Amino acid sequence: MKVNRLDVAIMRLEKLNLGDVAARLDEPFSMVDMAIVGDLTVSLYLCQGLLAWHRHLDQDELFWVHQGTILLESEQGRVRLRRGELAVVRKGLAHRSSSPLRSTVILIRCTVAPDRKNGRRRLYGTQERGPHRIGLVTAAEKLGASFQPQTVAWVEDTVIQVMRGKGPQPLPEPAHHDVLLVVLKGAITVHTDESMLTLHPDDLTVISQGSLYRLTSADETILAQVTRKV
Repeated sequence: MKVNRLDVAIMRLEKLNLGDVAARLDEPFSMVDMAIVGDLTVSLYLCQGLLAWHRHLDQDELFWVHQGTILLESEQGRVRLRRGELAVVRKGLAHRSSSPLRSTVILIRCTVAPDRKNGRRRLYGTQERGPHRIGLVTAAEKLGASFQPQTVAWVEDTVIQVMRGKGPQPLPEPAHHDVLLVVLKGAITVHTDESMLTLHPDDLTVISQGSLYRLTSADETILAQVTRKV
């Protein structure tokens, strides 16, 4: 894959729009790194065509479809993912992604991998099943409207959570680790001691570790967040 990095990394409370980032992807399987959350890199790549079979011997990968539809195949099964759906491929599992049309995918994987190894040899003894599909909005709609996060997936020591809410959070929340927020439905305002930012669908921001923040929304809002396990 061809990988680029955004000129401005998200270090403070700043906003990125996934549609704007996707517009920069003009070659199949090109990629832009958008943010770093703890030890993970959050990227967006263009899935169009067929990527060769490969495996990562030392890291999990999470595939989260932003636009379009992809087929995610592994040696232990396949799953078709549409907008707002994700699946995790565990380390050591051979896999490939494909799409006949332009599709953009959020990819989350470990940043710190100095001895990363890709290969095609079969690993014996792995107990991991193939990837399974998780619908983020569907999972969030089953929750109460109180901004209480529910874990739906994990990558390494980081969790992907959904939450649903309306109005203000009862109390400000401390960010024990970096927190990536992505709006799936509605709009949310993020308040910190230093700034305030309103996010709409496909907007994302990173709240830095150690910040005190509070979420407010005028209407029902569904969010996804990525953060390290507490």
